[in-house]
Amino acid sequence: MRQKNFINLIFILILFFIFSNFSEAIDWGTLGFKVGYTSSQLRAEDTGANVEVKKYATNGLTIGLVSNIKITNWLFLQPELLYSQKGGKYDVQVPMPVEIPGFQVNVVDKRMLDYLEIPILLKVTLPLNWKVKPTFLTGLSSSFKLKGKLENTVNIKILGYNFSYFQIEDIKSQLNAIELSYIIGGGLDFDIGKGKLALDQRFSFGLNKNKYETAIPASYFQAIGIPVPADIVYRLNMYNYVFSVSLAYLF
Repeated sequence: MRQKNFINLIFILILFFIFSNFSEAIDWGTLGFKVGYTSSQLRAEDTGANVEVKKYATNGLTIGLVSNIKITNWLFLQPELLYSQKGGKYDVQVPMPVEIPGFQVNVVDKRMLDYLEIPILLKVTLPLNWKVKPTFLTGLSSSFKLKGKLENTVNIKILGYNFSYFQIEDIKSQLNAIELSYIIGGGLDFDIGKGKLALDQRFSFGLNKNKYETAIPASYFQAIGIPVPADIVYRLNMYNYVFSVSLAYLF
């Protein structure tokens, strides 16, 4: 944990150094606003031998500010300040502490995670005198947790009968305070008068896992006559993976 906090601190110091020095040493190119769509998944590090997980993507929004700092005619530093929605949905077949014929429990979890995200990217453009220029992006991003919510549905099946229970839980405390991600992608820049439209698509790979813990109350089972003496707790270590498409206008 201390090592991760040290890495996060170094990243923040690098951001400060970049903004304080490049703003004076290099002419600022363009500043703009961007909005986009995100498709997110949570990918487990290890689910255990008896836990089966099916993963599904969730949709979200990314919106914020973007800037291009010109280094050469073909290379730019691109810092961004974004509000980003991440998360994912998964179906977990939960192993039970007691074996009862015809008895199954599956849990459908949808996690909605909101972050303040600061990507620092290198942007490469083809040095051509075209109105439309292909681009390549790569770099790191640091995300600060804002909100986390879990929508949890427990489905109990026994002898052909189905029972469902639903709850909403605040899970902000289960998220890393700061999350590092690696970003890679590309797109197209369109020259429009004095401004520019920038279309990009990118993949974001979380580098540190969130440790999730969810409890299924024993009362769910006891209410239908199933002898489960204590809450059933399952734990999943998961990384954020995000695909996004966005459009920015820079002026």
